[in-house]
Amino acid sequence: MTYLQSAHAPSLIGEGLCHLNAIPMPKTPSNPGPRSILIVEDSTDFSNLLKFIVEEDGFSGVQFPLNSDDIVGWATQHKVAAILMDLALGRKGGMEFIERLREDPDTSSIPIVVISGRDLPMKEVMQFQSQGIRYLRKGRVEMDEIREAIKSAAGNAAEKKK
Repeated sequence: MTYLQSAHAPSLIGEGLCHLNAIPMPKTPSNPGPRSILIVEDSTDFSNLLKFIVEEDGFSGVQFPLNSDDIVGWATQHKVAAILMDLALGRKGGMEFIERLREDPDTSSIPIVVISGRDLPMKEVMQFQSQGIRYLRKGRVEMDEIREAIKSAAGNAAEKKK
């Protein structure tokens, strides 16, 4: 915390000088970094739960509108620190969104955490791991593990910015 220095100033209430005490001034972070998490999920209830978790941990939860195809635009516009991605999204698949994000130089390094109800074969899980994508299975994951994955992904994004 920085302080405004104590000073003497002309008094407004008569003659003489008045004494100004030190006033605490909030410190502005020099590099706050990205603080938004993009949530790509077709279940409204689960999307709202993820948004609650993200915001409880100090991030801003941005819910991606599934009627949009512009995942890259949303990720860059909101300067996201990480993306939480479902794979089964109705007419669009999460895999297609992941491919678009990885192909674009502005979004290729954004950490992605896949949280899906699909049981993936080990080969696909290992492909995700080789791309730095974490895979969590809905229904088999605890909230603490989701929290840790979000914090880890957002922390990795901050490290990559340095």
